[in-house]
Amino acid sequence: MLKRLAICFLLVQTSHVPLHIQVQAVNNEASTLSKWEEKAIEAAQKRYPKTEVRSIQKVWDRKRTDEAVKQYHLTLNKKNKNFGVFVTISYEPTTHNINKIVIVEEYK
Repeated sequence: MLKRLAICFLLVQTSHVPLHIQVQAVNNEASTLSKWEEKAIEAAQKRYPKTEVRSIQKVWDRKRTDEAVKQYHLTLNKKNKNFGVFVTISYEPTTHNINKIVIVEEYK
């Protein structure tokens, strides 16, 4: 019983990825980001120029014949204050031309 409890505890402890590793992945490994994640980061940094991107996560996406939409949640840091923004990208699925990018700050 104690052995099983110790194994479960170790699995729980090792399964969580610390925040600084996620941030490092966003900042250092830009090649692993998709094209649309990079566009979302560029748009957020254009609107909030003096911020650092802490993390990015895809919220949802929808693809139709005439329009595709992807939404991402970004956690930004400005002067040790974290806040979230939602970046929604609308584009044509055949040509990948961007129709519109909407940035909305997360409600607190």
